[in-house]
Amino acid sequence: MDANNNTPSGVFINGKAQIIEMLQIMPEEEKATLFRNIQKRNPQLAAELLEKSISFNDIYKLNEFDLQTLCRNVHSGVFGVAIRACTLEFQKKALSTLPREYAEKSYHAMKARLNNENDSISKAREKIVQVIATLNRRQQIKLN
Repeated sequence: MDANNNTPSGVFINGKAQIIEMLQIMPEEEKATLFRNIQKRNPQLAAELLEKSISFNDIYKLNEFDLQTLCRNVHSGVFGVAIRACTLEFQKKALSTLPREYAEKSYHAMKARLNNENDSISKAREKIVQVIATLNRRQQIKLN
């Protein structure tokens, strides 16, 4: 191998980063199978990849209990802005699952006018992803 990290099959730039990108867009069935296989051989790597591959779309996989756990750790305004661009079906499901006061505050944040809507949604979603990763690491919620 030379300084460019050439391998027989091509150029190797950053294996973990590329795997994480692939995991974020991979269908759930394939992702679960891959994690099970990695878990058998290298549990530490599997845990690291799982944490780094968490995306906002993982919020759709949370059951009611885990969604409530998430919301106990996220400000209602942040949650409302984060789900603003989600499907109406998910918005209804999420808000009906949560305690009434929290859901009402989230709804008002979701419907409020925002100056930089896309930027605000992105920041809120990043915060949600951070909290999901933290809760998953602490085993307070389960993603798979």
